Amino acid sequence: MSVAAVVVAGMLAAQAGAPQTFSVGAGPATQSINRLSAQAGVDVAIAIDLSGRRTPELRGRMTIDAAFERLLQPLGARAVLIGEDAYRIEAAPRRTPTPSTPTPTPVTTQLSEIVVTAAPPVGLSQASGRTPVDNGALERFEGAATSDAVADLTATVDSTRQGTGRNKLFVRGLADSAMNGPLQATVGQYLGDLRLSFGSPDPDLALVDIRRIEVFEGPQGTRFGVGAIGGVLRIEPAAPDLEEASGRLILGGGATSGGADSSDVAVVLNQPIGEQAAGRLVAYARRDGGFLDNPTLGLRNADYVDTTGARGTLRWTNGDWTVDVVGVAQKVQAGDAQTIAVDSARLLKTGRVREPYSSTIALAGVTARRWLGSARLTSATSVSRHRLDERFDATLTGDIYPAAVDRTQTASSASSELRIDMAPSRGLTWSGGAAIAFGETTVERRRQTVMATLTPAYGADLKRTFAEVTAFGEASVAPAPNWRFAVGARLSGTRIDNDILVVAADFRGKERDHHGINYRLSPSLSARWDVTPETTVFARLEQAVRPAGVNEANGAFERYQGDRVTLLELGARTYEAWHGLTGEVSVGWMDWRDVQADIITPGGDMVTDNVGDGVIKFVSVKAAWRPTDGLDISGGLFLNDSQLTPTRIGVIGAGKGDIPNVAPVGGQVSFDYQPGQIAGVPLRLGADFRYVGRSRLGVGVGLDVPQGGYLLSALTARLGDDRRAFTLRVSNPMDVTGIRYGIGSPYQLSQPQAVPLRPLTVRLGFEAAF
Repeated sequence: MSVAAVVVAGMLAAQAGAPQTFSVGAGPATQSINRLSAQAGVDVAIAIDLSGRRTPELRGRMTIDAAFERLLQPLGARAVLIGEDAYRIEAAPRRTPTPSTPTPTPVTTQLSEIVVTAAPPVGLSQASGRTPVDNGALERFEGAATSDAVADLTATVDSTRQGTGRNKLFVRGLADSAMNGPLQATVGQYLGDLRLSFGSPDPDLALVDIRRIEVFEGPQGTRFGVGAIGGVLRIEPAAPDLEEASGRLILGGGATSGGADSSDVAVVLNQPIGEQAAGRLVAYARRDGGFLDNPTLGLRNADYVDTTGARGTLRWTNGDWTVDVVGVAQKVQAGDAQTIAVDSARLLKTGRVREPYSSTIALAGVTARRWLGSARLTSATSVSRHRLDERFDATLTGDIYPAAVDRTQTASSASSELRIDMAPSRGLTWSGGAAIAFGETTVERRRQTVMATLTPAYGADLKRTFAEVTAFGEASVAPAPNWRFAVGARLSGTRIDNDILVVAADFRGKERDHHGINYRLSPSLSARWDVTPETTVFARLEQAVRPAGVNEANGAFERYQGDRVTLLELGARTYEAWHGLTGEVSVGWMDWRDVQADIITPGGDMVTDNVGDGVIKFVSVKAAWRPTDGLDISGGLFLNDSQLTPTRIGVIGAGKGDIPNVAPVGGQVSFDYQPGQIAGVPLRLGADFRYVGRSRLGVGVGLDVPQGGYLLSALTARLGDDRRAFTLRVSNPMDVTGIRYGIGSPYQLSQPQAVPLRPLTVRLGFEAAF
């Protein structure tokens, strides 16, 4: 073995040596390995037949190597490190038999399954902004919408909190606007390895049977096919189990102070098909009862939200390839917007128009994976369609008849991504690939008077067709035992064509804006210094861009420029610093040129435009601590100072000052406590707190509404084991009031509205596995 290889192996061993907390129940071997690898954040290739084998319970704090040893030793197997965050499960070497040691039964070494549970092993995973959501907290949020769960469980992620199915996610204060439009989202999303979305809003998939969620903070264009400027959110669902037929049933009912009852049900079914395939089906339905009355329209609790969905996965493996076929469908239907007048002292609506909305998403995809020695090949192809239908009250003071604006935004797309991730070889690690995506986004807007006899509608339609081809990659090298450097780049070619159709009572006009391909190159550079086996210092320089486009302001084209984000970050991470404390602190600076945002025109319509140049300076702190065997504490703090300098005169929703929707402070902490048993049944307690700092929606009449400035909290108790359990969850136990989101209808800025916090809510649930 070369000196460089020894150095790399030593570095990987040091990274693997950080103790972690594991909680894996007794069960089928493959299922237990899946859970352990998910909690550790590593990839696993199983190279032996474990059919019918079971493992004992594993709980406690230890290194990943020690955890694998305790789990696999009874099976006559071992885990071998084959790359950064990648292990192979194989037969343990035979021991020389002695009179007291019987000869172990030979185990056939035949690749039976590849289990991918973590993100791509890019060159410097410790300097990529990768942050996993705490698994214990994620279990407590099962069934919740993605945006609410991720925003409540991480300090660096926030959401517009406008309602399930029409939220936007922001990472590290990179907030382009609070409204939903056709521009590319700042946060890219993946379901496993399949691209989930291209624009806003967040699809808000319900988190049922989800194994892991990871947030990659900052630009990630050199590591993923999606060139998001703010970060990447990766949702990893549980994979089909090839060994055992199983199922799980979840039932729940809840009550909200002053509101209607809530209910939820979810079913998870797993079925092996022969020896090389298995299917897994997830189906769920949920109603969040309304809590707002509208005396004007004679409505009570009309702001309910219904969520129904299903997800199916079929896995096949032949020992070399593992192929997953995935289908997802979900619909969110809200009876009315959860908005009240900003100055209202009560949870009452006063509008003359009911404002329902619906969000539907459908996705189908195929993912194929294979290990080629120490390299992993991944191919992911998907097609998706996401539609958002909204109605806004457009009635103005003095109008005899109420008026409404109906807005429909539909995004249809297809994408394919191919990547190869290579484990260290002679000190060199590299990861890269190529991606292609194409599709169209349509925005239809109609304004009309709401009468017994509808008046003619008028408005404008925008059709945005896009195609993008990208090549991306990152390579790292270790010139010294405790140093590692990585360099990467992303080259993209993008073409966007726009068509606008103006619709009036006696007029229809059409305009086109077609341009050629726009090429952009984005670099990245990062470094890591392992000061000690327990302490690492890192630095990164990243850049990402979004393409230019046009809007349909006033029924005509107005072109806006592509924006560019440059990130510089310095930080340090330490393991076992003090009584099991693991922490990270970083400081950074982001320069955001030609900020693109979905804004409001003086007429109330939403369009995309450049609003100025922004700068964000931030401090991020994360920590996890296990002071006792039964108590785990994790959390984070995010501080930032942002500045937006306007360059577009006359835009409502932007102005000099802080970047809108960016709070200067945010914090989150979670507690997970296992005090013991009651009558022989395990008890587990949890608490989650999230402080949402105060921010503003924008600048201008009706937009200077303060939002945030409150503490969200939730308390949970779980009595039971992996087979049967009762759960109790109390959300907002102090019945705190506050503004989640500072705007209602954009067509009524003279009468500011806002989304209030949901009052005290209690849910009692039951779970059963079979």
